[in-house]
Amino acid sequence: MYDPLVRSLSFFIGGERGLRMMRTSVIDAMGVTPGMRVLDVCCGTGVLCAMVAEMVGADGKVVGVDLSEKMLKKAEKRKKDNVRFFLSNAEEIPYDDEYFDCASITFGLHEMPHQVRMNVLCEMRRVVKPGGKIAVLDYAHPKNKLIRCLFNIWMFVEGETAKDFVKRDLSSMVRYAGFNSIEKSVCAYNTVQIVSGVR
Repeated sequence: MYDPLVRSLSFFIGGERGLRMMRTSVIDAMGVTPGMRVLDVCCGTGVLCAMVAEMVGADGKVVGVDLSEKMLKKAEKRKKDNVRFFLSNAEEIPYDDEYFDCASITFGLHEMPHQVRMNVLCEMRRVVKPGGKIAVLDYAHPKNKLIRCLFNIWMFVEGETAKDFVKRDLSSMVRYAGFNSIEKSVCAYNTVQIVSGVR
């Protein structure tokens, strides 16, 4: 069910090519280089993890965590030697403090109640090294009236937590969780944003 839903959304934001460009932007926002340890929270079916794995190479490590066993079973099909997947609550990531060089979460925060979102961002800060970056890819509230009308229909499908998410300022959330040097970019007619911060 998840991948068809993503494909439906991807049509609205430029198809699979558009989604790949967004994932590439997330990787760029994290500053991924060979040999890094990278965390992907709410990794879903592991698409981003597979992309990052190519960039970090054999000396790097990619970890994906998610609460869905079904998604992780699909993710295992993309698994490489330098990738590990864990069934885990994103509020309790099973790694030591400052273990990862950087971390990401894509289209995950909008599915959570606000306090859980903040807990997850704080947990990401815990496991990222000082100077390391996080990147968040999620919905933004469009300014164009026609696009906003279509977007609001999509939010009705997504549910109450998504509606609440787009009313809030993601940059402020990331800053409140303890990150600095906040940067933000938008794409897909301002329906999607990428916010990054430095621990």
